[in-house]
Amino acid sequence: MTSDQKPTRHYPALDGVRGVAALSVVLFHLERWLGEPGLATNGNMSVDMFFTLSGFVLAVAYSRRIHSMSLWEFLLKRAIRFMPIIVLATVISSSYLLSKAIWRTDEILYSTLLLAFLTGALNLPFFGAPSNIGGPQLFPLNGPQFSLFFEVVANGVWWAVRFGPQVSIAVATFLLSASCVIVYGIGGDTTATFWLGFAHVGSSFSLGVLIYHLNEALAPKKRHALSALFWCLALLMLGLFCIQVEAPFSIKLLWKFAFAPALVWTGSSVDLSAIQTRLCRYLGDLSYPIYALHYPIFCWVNGVIQAFTGGKNPALETLVVVFAVLAASHLFLQLYDKPVRSYLDRRVAWRRSTNSATPSGS
Repeated sequence: MTSDQKPTRHYPALDGVRGVAALSVVLFHLERWLGEPGLATNGNMSVDMFFTLSGFVLAVAYSRRIHSMSLWEFLLKRAIRFMPIIVLATVISSSYLLSKAIWRTDEILYSTLLLAFLTGALNLPFFGAPSNIGGPQLFPLNGPQFSLFFEVVANGVWWAVRFGPQVSIAVATFLLSASCVIVYGIGGDTTATFWLGFAHVGSSFSLGVLIYHLNEALAPKKRHALSALFWCLALLMLGLFCIQVEAPFSIKLLWKFAFAPALVWTGSSVDLSAIQTRLCRYLGDLSYPIYALHYPIFCWVNGVIQAFTGGKNPALETLVVVFAVLAASHLFLQLYDKPVRSYLDRRVAWRRSTNSATPSGS
């Protein structure tokens, strides 16, 4: 870190929000996959929170480094953050489909499964994937991965235009993306709705960037008032996600363009107790593996339970999947993700130092 760089501030309240949002996505999908009503009917709206948080957190972490990090270095750093878990999730889900094809002799083309594995492991969409491996999802081996693809795209575009007027670019991106969302809807997870994903992420990511610049300009002082508003918005989030009625499109837009950004803004000014901080940081650490791994883990749990019982058992599967996702996320985070990312960071730093030490004329 150079002398003109300030330490990046951490926001534990937002870590907690991210963790709760990730769990809400798990419950939402269990409700859909198992037909178990009342878990988190609107938990899919957490994706808006993830996109907004991404814009805000990246602006906080990298805005002071625009002159010291190239686009390649930035993308490499983001790849190190995302790819270990993505590859792991792809291995888990593809191994399930392969085992299923062998055990039950399902009609799955191995070449198609290989293509799904390669595209998934590289975080690239698979257009027109057949339904027997998870189509029409863009990521048939891990449907929720679509948001990670669009998040990486948004990250890269933001860094590519970092030398431009950031506020103006963010405002223009929001207006254009929000208009598309209002007119055409929210999508991005299937082949048919792929192009909607750019507006989906662009409208929320740009708001996150704008929140960063708002904080820089205003430096909010009334923390007690913002803290009270944060907890009210957090309760609103839980109520909205868990209410047993699907939210109409107008409410989804209100959440996406108003409540989710307000929750991020107020959460960036909240002071927590030591215990709350530790809990929220732990939830924040678990949020990414929870989100990325819950579908592959569900596939295995669901497949094993059905193989032994001959049918679905929604109550049992819900409990087992939630426990398995939490346990696996913790173990893979500590024993795989953190060590791998640390190793890759060291390798990149070593290569950079080696290259900088090599005389230009050699």
